Amino acid sequence: MNINKMCFRQVVPALFFSLLCASSFSVNADIEVRDETLYEAHQRFKTEIINDSFDNIDPPWEAPPEIFNVIKYPAKPGDMYAYLTPPPANKRMKLPAVIWLNGGYGGIGGDDYFWQPKPVDNDQTGATFRDPNMVLMIPSFRGENTNPGRYEMFYGELEDLESAREYLASLPYIDSKRIYVVGHSTGGTRALLASEYSDKFRAIFSLGGIPDLKLRAEGDMIVELPFDRNNEEEFNVRSVYRYIKSIKTPTFYFEGRDYFWNEFNELRAVAIVHDIPLKIYNIKNGDHFNIIVPVSKLIKDKILLDTDTTKESNIRFTNEEIKWINKQVR
Repeated sequence: MNINKMCFRQVVPALFFSLLCASSFSVNADIEVRDETLYEAHQRFKTEIINDSFDNIDPPWEAPPEIFNVIKYPAKPGDMYAYLTPPPANKRMKLPAVIWLNGGYGGIGGDDYFWQPKPVDNDQTGATFRDPNMVLMIPSFRGENTNPGRYEMFYGELEDLESAREYLASLPYIDSKRIYVVGHSTGGTRALLASEYSDKFRAIFSLGGIPDLKLRAEGDMIVELPFDRNNEEEFNVRSVYRYIKSIKTPTFYFEGRDYFWNEFNELRAVAIVHDIPLKIYNIKNGDHFNIIVPVSKLIKDKILLDTDTTKESNIRFTNEEIKWINKQVR
């Protein structure tokens, strides 16, 4: 089955239909929180990829040039495809940049998904961040879209994401100190793990990531795990929960009520005790999909209108703003 072609319209909704029932097998997991950083874990442990989760046969389509350029960014396994919004007319400007991590599996698609209009209650394209005052990058990773390497499911892709950040930072019109990550669904999980792997991003926003891959794998998986599921450490090094103490960058998590994993309540408590810059929001009126646009609009306003230009990010979300999100999705 070519997962790449069906990544967005079919795979993502099916994936999170099973996630809706996640709380039935994810209560009181009592998961170990480690002092080791996620980056240190990656230096210590080398994953063993034993199978391919999907066909890696479709490069991304060319987009309308006024919307995206198809570029390649250098990474350790080789050059990787990405969509990048066109540079500003005034290349002496220094613009903030958002890296959008899409959901599903199989990369950034072999179709026109990212530049076709989508319904406001389920727009997974990152289109909110296509703005003349910022740069949007949508990367693919190893083993996707004919890229070199093999898909590793929340492991080596973090190294590729750091390479994508370095590529953006090298562009003359990018403010290298204002590169943000926003991810949805599986992209939201990558975003959370990225907050534990690197402290180079300005701020990180996860919409609907998961706390622990082992718990997720107890439900139905759309794609096959690419590693040996009998090796517990393969799951451990892909677990957001275990490495929460690694987070140094302001990190924000949003999810709708029926999709909200109970473990995030525990993560919130750990973050408070250890003064970890992680804020978690359960959008009571929302679901996994209809929160994307209002949350993204709020994030964009925080980046642009609040002039997040101080030495450290000053982005915060007030109770009134969370109430506003709930009104948008009611």
